[in-house]
Amino acid sequence: MADPVYSPDGKYMWTGDEWIPAPPTAPSAVTMQDSVIGGDVIHNKTVINNDVDAVTSAVISALERLGMVNKNESGSKLEQAIHVPSANESKSPIVVGAKVLVNWKNYGTYFPGEVASIEGEDSYVIHFDDGDVESSVPANRITVQPHSQANQDYIEQVTAEEQELIDSFAVFDENNSGTINSSKLFKILTEMGDPLDIEEAEELFTEMGIPLDSEINYKDLAKIMVQPFEPKPEVVMSDAEIVDGRLHGFGYGHQKLGDGLVNTTDIIRIAYDNRATARVETRNTIYIVGPTGWKVRPDDHPFNKPEFTTGQQIKINWGNQWWDGLIREIHDNRYHVHYIGWDSSWDEWVDKSRIKSH
Repeated sequence: MADPVYSPDGKYMWTGDEWIPAPPTAPSAVTMQDSVIGGDVIHNKTVINNDVDAVTSAVISALERLGMVNKNESGSKLEQAIHVPSANESKSPIVVGAKVLVNWKNYGTYFPGEVASIEGEDSYVIHFDDGDVESSVPANRITVQPHSQANQDYIEQVTAEEQELIDSFAVFDENNSGTINSSKLFKILTEMGDPLDIEEAEELFTEMGIPLDSEINYKDLAKIMVQPFEPKPEVVMSDAEIVDGRLHGFGYGHQKLGDGLVNTTDIIRIAYDNRATARVETRNTIYIVGPTGWKVRPDDHPFNKPEFTTGQQIKINWGNQWWDGLIREIHDNRYHVHYIGWDSSWDEWVDKSRIKSH
């Protein structure tokens, strides 16, 4: 039997399907530093307090080293798409109230916001459109939003992708705290569409000093995982249903969320092929739902042929007997029926329980 796999802090054991508390007598799979066990996080050989921001920062660094975050790539793509002015080009002044695009925490992805105040020479406080606030932002990470359709398209895409990630992480936020347990994140990272090797991820988390009983700000994670301007990936989904114009279900191999429950952004369009397979397009992703992949089929699904139609000949239950009849009208799942051979004074509205196919 293979040796059990323990979490970096030795408190959890991997069963092959999920993390469970390690048995009290189980040997620790890794030797943790005393400061980690005591509640501190070792990040780049520096002891920092084990709070949400510290752990989140460490996790983001780990994601970079694992190649899951392509730092600064989206910045160059943004320049190509909406032509962010360089330092040597003339641009609008950065003033209080200006609508700007800001390289959030210098991770490379530009998010829309507004200049809230000026702290000093070339230093600003930014209020992002998503509610986040960042202070001491230098001017070289800020550009005033150009008045263009390309800029608007970029803002809509980056905002929608960020919200989709937040909504998906929120599935694990049972207390609506804005955080998820790092053990949940570890599970996600080792079950993604291109999953990490458990030992590799465990080794890195140990090196970064990230305990699996700490909390992580998943809104920051969503921001760092946003990668605008990529082609829309396709994700297979089962147990799908549409609620309030959005697709809900279980996604397989999501490029950022792996296998798990997905709540999408608003549906743009749905198309069916000749086998009734649906392609459900949202702002950032195309979801593939097979003919039997629906928990509740949409009203326009090809398989939803009505059982009864106007003018159809049927049998009608009246007085515990079945009589020949016709459907004259259908409204709100009720049927206006006519008894064949009887005058219209006998016509009546009935529910589905009183009719059957002829």
